[in-house]
Amino acid sequence: MNKQVLTILIGLLWVGNILGQVQYDVKRVLETKNFVAFKEFADNLYDKEKGVNSHWICFRDLTTDFKEGVFFFEKSIPDKNNSSISSVYFFRVTLIVTEKNIVYYELSEQKNKKVGTSWKPYYDPIDKYKDDKAFSNLKNSFKSIFQTDLNESELFVTDFAYGKHCGFAGVNPIGRQQIEEWVTKKDKAQLLKWLKSANTEKQVYAIDGLFQLKKVGIILTDKELEIIKFVINKDGTMYVCSGCTHYYDEISSVTKKFKL
Repeated sequence: MNKQVLTILIGLLWVGNILGQVQYDVKRVLETKNFVAFKEFADNLYDKEKGVNSHWICFRDLTTDFKEGVFFFEKSIPDKNNSSISSVYFFRVTLIVTEKNIVYYELSEQKNKKVGTSWKPYYDPIDKYKDDKAFSNLKNSFKSIFQTDLNESELFVTDFAYGKHCGFAGVNPIGRQQIEEWVTKKDKAQLLKWLKSANTEKQVYAIDGLFQLKKVGIILTDKELEIIKFVINKDGTMYVCSGCTHYYDEISSVTKKFKL
């Protein structure tokens, strides 16, 4: 670790110890806009902070030069009158980064609101940052690769699984059901829309469907094959399911079955 990053971390951890709340530690590292510092801090947060659990949900390529990530942490605080009882607070950080810099982040706390007769979780922002110039570069990079505009609503999705026969009943996920419908109809156009999505799981579903169509004689253009190759070679993780198991796996491990 270089001296600049080490100095940032030491200073911020000292401030965090005074404040005594992990969300402030995280916030102050994020405010440096230094992704190297944040990654080092996040990867060791569990060891540095008492009562904290933390993990990366996903961290993966968006384009050649930009990545998206979702980082979760939770803080357990014992009850003052009964140490066997604790309150747990949940937090999320969503990120877009380059190799060294943070282009966008949102730090938020999970809360609940009543919808009808049930309670639904949502994330209440604590702090947010966006480098407009760098984010514009991301959009240009995305359009250059995928020939379409970046749909920001498809970023940071963590509940859309790629797989088949999932859950106790072995039901196909909604993504599998959708591409099977498109494959049956030989609807290449709809599959291409998912191939150009900002969501990696949708992209891999699209590749799955397009390769099924390729087997029955549907032609894929050189540009389409180029996009498929980019997705197959993405670095990072994606959400998958198989039977009762849901987990994050390396994109390259999931896509290796698709042979160009």
